[in-house]
Amino acid sequence: MSAILEIKNLNKHFGGIHVANNINMSIKKGEMSAIIGPNGAGKTTLFNLITGFIPSDDGKVFFEGQDITNTRPETIVKLGIIRAFQVASVFLEETVYDNIYLASLAHFNKSAKIFADRMIFKDVHEHTEFILKKLGLFDCKDLKASELSHGDMKALDIAIALTLQPKILLLDEPTAGMAPEERFKMMHLIKELHDYFKLTLVFIEHDMDIVFSIAQTIRVLVQGQLIAEGNPDYIRQHEGVIEAYLGKEVF
Repeated sequence: MSAILEIKNLNKHFGGIHVANNINMSIKKGEMSAIIGPNGAGKTTLFNLITGFIPSDDGKVFFEGQDITNTRPETIVKLGIIRAFQVASVFLEETVYDNIYLASLAHFNKSAKIFADRMIFKDVHEHTEFILKKLGLFDCKDLKASELSHGDMKALDIAIALTLQPKILLLDEPTAGMAPEERFKMMHLIKELHDYFKLTLVFIEHDMDIVFSIAQTIRVLVQGQLIAEGNPDYIRQHEGVIEAYLGKEVF
């Protein structure tokens, strides 16, 4: 399977702190992968560098073979790299339906095949209802976003990201602030979306039970450095990862 996103020798300093230290990654098309590491490891910074929210000091980011290093965020969105944030970014006083409808309206193309030729929608309303149903939000579509539970609010944020027709979906701690039952419900939903839409999906997560249960590839950042990457079994046994982050008690 070919790489859809390649990161080569990526560096970023904030003052004297090296928050991205010569990072190299090759993310395959269709991959479900996790980025883990202690607080301050540079995980969110890496997402910011990929999506153009902060400029790199050195190195390159390639998407589908195209150099997108330091490209503006709105251009990166149009290319198909979509990000959902740790804190949901929604219109709180609008209904759930209108939040998704407005996002669909802004990015919908009637002649476009949505999600890699799987389906064509007649209009924005049809597309909106489809997204509502896939995210389990149809029954609360008439509620204001401010009235949603924390878990449903995060689901709405992901729903809005999906309306932008991502080729890569980046999720920054999608289960942050959730109770254990909500966390597993959310990650089950994310896995379903990955499988259905054949997305390339990269998520940052601190819950190791979730990470090891659904990620195909795990990448570990410590102090801005990528210290290991591989399948869950490889990471589980990696001495450097155990010492720097996981600890023996995880196993």
